[in-house]
Amino acid sequence: MLPVDFYVTNVDVWNASGVQEKVTVRVVSGHVDWIRANAVIDEDDAVVIDGAGKALLPAGIDLQVHLRVPGQTHKETAETGLRAALRGGYAAMLLMPNTKPTIDSVEAYRLGKSLVDPVAQKYGLEVWWTAAFSEGLLGERLVDFEALNRAGVWAFTDDGVGLESDDLMDKVFAESARLGFVALQHCEFRGHGAALAAGPAQRSLGLKAYPPEAEADMIARDIKLLSRHPGARYHVLHVSSELSLKLIAEAKAAGLPITAEVTPHHLWFSSEDIDVANTSYKMNPPLRSGLDRSALRRALADGTLDFVSTDHAPHEIAAKNIGFESAAFGTTGMETSLRVLLALVRDGELSRERLVEVFSVAPARLAKKDKEFGVIAPGAPFRALLVDPAAPELEIEEKDLESLSKNNVFLGEGLPGKVETHFTPAGAFRF
Repeated sequence: MLPVDFYVTNVDVWNASGVQEKVTVRVVSGHVDWIRANAVIDEDDAVVIDGAGKALLPAGIDLQVHLRVPGQTHKETAETGLRAALRGGYAAMLLMPNTKPTIDSVEAYRLGKSLVDPVAQKYGLEVWWTAAFSEGLLGERLVDFEALNRAGVWAFTDDGVGLESDDLMDKVFAESARLGFVALQHCEFRGHGAALAAGPAQRSLGLKAYPPEAEADMIARDIKLLSRHPGARYHVLHVSSELSLKLIAEAKAAGLPITAEVTPHHLWFSSEDIDVANTSYKMNPPLRSGLDRSALRRALADGTLDFVSTDHAPHEIAAKNIGFESAAFGTTGMETSLRVLLALVRDGELSRERLVEVFSVAPARLAKKDKEFGVIAPGAPFRALLVDPAAPELEIEEKDLESLSKNNVFLGEGLPGKVETHFTPAGAFRF
């Protein structure tokens, strides 16, 4: 455990507003006291952490996590999931509702909180919850938005299933405008019956191609409905195609209240990279073409995409090791996400400032938590990472994963950078 007051010396502080090089940060009672160049520490008993010229940046926020609690602890537990967040540099996460029971009532929400909150407190992490749009994720009867919102839920989604009914989605937007919650949509019209997007693996396995229109058509439908509810808040989960990006850019240009995210795996891989023997490459939405991947990277850099979320989706071996047609969708991602972003910085596709924006600031803004997260500055809570961005590119191994599940698509992939210390209100966790 760290003492209440300490110094971090010889670090480059990365913020979305700029980078301060070779400075000292003084932390007092969990908050940044000051940041200075050429600081002199004249206290005989001062606790000093030598940053050794590395980067100090705000800890991240992941707004799409499947923790599998309650009811699916064979896939992930609160302990293993929160340790994955710690190792990956996340200070806070938003949990998806497709648990057992589904988070579609105040009672289910309180059950989940009772299981997760003690572990979150132990590690000094924040955990927020979504609830479902519809009871049981069936897309038939909407939940009691007001009761759940009053209990503390500020985001709703049927994640994993797109809400196909125009009438119900229109009512969701009306409730979003009335109550102020965020409506997160997994954009997919079902019926395509596919597991992989068009590409070498899909053709080799003889599977149907998952068309980009399944995603884009729902985005287009939602944008049309959204235009009737300017007070609503709409967020598109895990965008995967250039076709979808064009719709999102047009909606933003028209001033509609829309935000969107991308996963680290869609930024890094394309359909050409899929190993037909490794079902970790099966996720929903699927990996698409190299042109789509390039478009996603550009959109993250220019702001069309607001931030990165992992869609951390742990599964037991039996659910993934059964071939692409039948395997469960999803890959874990919290331990590897920041290293993907560091690779994009290394390659000149993101600035250091933009990395902080998409990893921490923009998700904090959507969560209305930007006074508590996303900046290292005097007066701000000290939730920070000491990172070596120049750490050599190393292959991801199972020992690098804290998650109970090892279905991580980045296993064996070389990624640079290393989170060395994660500072939370509960202490300093070193890896």
